[in-house]
Amino acid sequence: MRRRAFLAALGLAPLAGTRAAPRATVFVVHPYDTPSRLYARFRPLTLYLAGTLGRPMRLVIANSYDEQIAMIADGRADYAYLGPTPYIRARERGTVRILAGETEGGHAFYQSALVVRDDSPIRRVADLAGRRVALGAEISLSSALAPKRMLANAGLKRDDLAVVTHLDRHERVALAVIHGDFDAGGLRLDIARAYLPRGLRILATSQPLPPHVVVASPKVPEADAARVRDALLHPYTGGLEANRALGPEIGFALVEDAHYHPIRRMARALENW
Repeated sequence: MRRRAFLAALGLAPLAGTRAAPRATVFVVHPYDTPSRLYARFRPLTLYLAGTLGRPMRLVIANSYDEQIAMIADGRADYAYLGPTPYIRARERGTVRILAGETEGGHAFYQSALVVRDDSPIRRVADLAGRRVALGAEISLSSALAPKRMLANAGLKRDDLAVVTHLDRHERVALAVIHGDFDAGGLRLDIARAYLPRGLRILATSQPLPPHVVVASPKVPEADAARVRDALLHPYTGGLEANRALGPEIGFALVEDAHYHPIRRMARALENW
């Protein structure tokens, strides 16, 4: 007994006499950017939330949007950062719960943009008839669905365009337009602005879009979900640092499933685009 007490005081008690380490929770992000940039962006957030829950949290970059949706819907991931359209798909597959919506500059919405090269003769969306257009992942609201809505609002259908290609990541869309591989592209407005000095011009912007969300899987206990929600909505020092890693002026606010009904209607309207 004396030996066991001595080892315990040193933190070296035999494994048989200790509790198992708590299971790491899993936070999954969709691959909308390079893995290295996503890791740098989200690792501070997972460390902050791990401290809130009192157990490790593992950051996983999904190989695809579909993989992320499956992981959160069936409980292989505990938490996820989801875009609006992936959230809707995940909600259809299981009772995922919105914990908070991302804000930027205090606004709980963001926008999409159609972009062209700065020296392009194209001045109106309607001028894209017969042109080549690059979009992001098909499931992405800001780089696919919303740009299609802008094209449709200008009277353009898919058959009116020479080429429509999905390049997955926003960065690829921006660079493809800059390099002249495509005449126009669709991507998030904030990302489009970051590429303006490199030769892009914003042709049009979308209506305000509901924000990305942090959600909990159906298997997460409500007490844990409530702690994560509170940590996002009322961040202390570690949370403020995590928000800064996500981007300038990023924060979180309460949003509801009803905020995503317009996106459901948009998706139905574009089924035969």
